[in-house]
Parts: sequence; C-alpha cells; structure tokens
Amino acid sequence: MKTGMRSCFLVILLALPALAEHDQPRILERIAPEYTDEARLARLEGSALVSLVVAEDGSLRDVHVTQPIGLGLDEKAVDAVKHWQFAPAIEGERPVQTMTRVKVNFRLLIRREDWHLTRATFEAPDGASEPVIVSAPYPEPDKSPEPSMVKVSFDVDTEGVPRNITVSESSDEKSARDVTRFLAGWRFQPAMAAGGAVASRATLIFAAGAAEVSE
Repeated sequence: MKTGMRSCFLVILLALPALAEHDQPRILERIAPEYTDEARLARLEGSALVSLVVAEDGSLRDVHVTQPIGLGLDEKAVDAVKHWQFAPAIEGERPVQTMTRVKVNFRLLIRREDWHLTRATFEAPDGASEPVIVSAPYPEPDKSPEPSMVKVSFDVDTEGVPRNITVSESSDEKSARDVTRFLAGWRFQPAMAAGGAVASRATLIFAAGAAEVSE
C-alpha cells in the first residue's frame, strides 16, 4: 500500500421502500472495503452499488455489483459486503428473505479542488485482460475551482499510450481542455491477449470541486 495518501471509507445501506412492504434488513456489523493500488494511484473516488439477498437467518447470497466503479474496487466492495452481518427483514413477526442493495462509497482524503476519477470502465477484446493504469500525473489544483466534470473516451494502444481522446460530456470548455491535456500524459499496461499486447477502449469520468458526475 502506498503511504503518500491517507484514505478512509464510508458504507451505507440504502433505504429502498419500493422493494418490499416489510421492514428492510439491518446491518449489525460491517467491515470497510480495501482500496487497490491502481485506484489509489488514479485518485478514484466514487460508489459501487451492491445487490444481495438476505435470507431468513441473516445469511447472504447472490452478492454482486449492479453499478460498478472500476479499477478493482467492485471486487473489493463485494468482498467486504460478504463479511457483513445482517438482521433479516421482518414481515409481521417473522423473518423473511429479501433482496436489498447497499451503496459502498470509496473516499480518499484529498483536497476537493483536486481533479480525481469517479468511474473507470474498459472495453478489451474477447479473452484479453483489461489495461492497468501505471502512471497518472495530475496538474496542480486550481486554488478557486468551479465544480467541474469531464467524461472522456479514448483508445489505449499496444504501448499503453492514450490515443484519440474524445470528450463526450463536460461542464465547461476549460475543464475539457485541462483533462485532455493531463490525460495525454497517463500511461497504461496495455490489455493482453495470447501473450501479446492489444488495443483497448477506455471511458473515464473526472471531477473537481465537488461536481455532480454522470452515472
């Protein structure tokens, strides 16, 4: 684990009254999820939404991510939730099996004006591994930032270099230029298939200044 940046984690149980007419399961005990080195390097902050079934005895099954965040944090969210202890939902006076969802938030103790990732997705050829971020330089923060959000898509070539960077959403033109500029300096371990590097596609969402971000 890198020591240059402290981190903390927040997890909450979503209130989802539309799922059932009875009381929802209650969390009795929970553990915090771990961060991956890649997510920490890339300053990934955001939430993974985890769906699960809580049985009558409080045991869990069908634990899976329904809204991913990326860079290995989805797996860390599932691993953590599998170790949580739940009290089952109650209908009348008896416990019942219920599907519910929990939102697992990942937070780094960085300045709000800093650019950071909020979601990362990759599309690699069938049978290929995903690319891995190995270098993620960010610019010095704006001392008086406006809330900003930029969503970009690009190719990761066989050398791990971002190519054809395209902004699909942005809060303003300056933010789009800033993100395009610093993202060009990022480097990846390229996707691999059959022992060789292959090109892949990435979509990243960045935010700064506590901006609202796209899902």
